[in-house]
Parts: sequence; C-alpha cells; structure tokens
Amino acid sequence: MPPRPEGTDGSDWSYREVVEDRYKRMAVNMSATLVLHQVQTLIVVLKLAWTCIPIYTGEGTPNQFFYAWAVLLLLGNVCFYLGKPRGRCILPYMKVAVTCVLLTMALTFIGIWKMYMLEPKTSMLSRRLFKYLKDTGRVTSIKALDTFTTIEGLIDAATLAACGVCFFVFNNWVKDAME
Repeated sequence: MPPRPEGTDGSDWSYREVVEDRYKRMAVNMSATLVLHQVQTLIVVLKLAWTCIPIYTGEGTPNQFFYAWAVLLLLGNVCFYLGKPRGRCILPYMKVAVTCVLLTMALTFIGIWKMYMLEPKTSMLSRRLFKYLKDTGRVTSIKALDTFTTIEGLIDAATLAACGVCFFVFNNWVKDAME
C-alpha cells in the first residue's frame, strides 16, 4: 500500500465522488418522463376511443381531431422509444416526441373549446351516445346522460392534465440534456 501523501488525513477523496446535481435531475426526470409518457399515451388512447363514438353509433366518421391525435400519438411514441436516453445523439428524437406531446395538448384544448363553445350541445359525443342507447332501448334513465357527460369531461380534463405534466417534465429533461 502506497504511503499517504503529506498534509492529508485521507478524507480528501469525498469531494471528488459527488455526482453533479444536473445528472441527478436528469435521472429523476427521465424516469418520471417514462412513466408520465405511458400514462399520457393511455389517456390519449381513451380519448381516441371516446372520439370513435360516431362509428359505434353508425353516424359516420369521428371528428377531424381524431386523425391528428392518432398521428401525433404514433409519431410521439415512435420517437420517444427510439430516443430513450442513450446519449446526446438521441436529442432530435426526444425533441420531436416532446413537440408531439405539446401539439396533442394544444389540439385537445382546441377540441374542447370547439366542442363546448362553438358547436350545438346536441353534437356532444355524450349526448349522441345517450341518444343512440335510448333509441335502442338500452338506457332509460336520464342519469345515464349525466354519467356520459361527466365521463366526457373527465377524459378531456385528464388528457389536458396528462399532456401538460408530461410536457413539463419531458421538457425539463430535454433542457438538462442539452446543457
């Protein structure tokens, strides 16, 4: 064993062993991003399923936002899983994925604004589903309409919240990775 250098008590190694805070933050943000991205994907899939009500009721095709959400979901997931943290070379994939999350949130906000502010109440998906189920005799109570309206509002709010939180954490990870 080599002799200890003069002027030290042997504890001077401790300051060299500290991991920089930025790397700790990146690890926490990436694990949180992975979980939040999966939750956001699940909620957007629920939103897509809810938007398919016109197909179920035989009224035609889903609204114009359905296809945009589907493309953004697919592109965002492909870029996210291609760009899972393996180094700085994956940053372009992650930037595309975070942009897809932001665009999904923006389209959801625009869809909510259009659905609740511009279109007549009869075009709401919950009312269309209730009318279809009432006409086929599967539902008789008006409480079902309240339930469907609540579900529609919860799906919209959950989509906005999941996209917003996912974008915030995801964007923090990308910013830390760019430093």
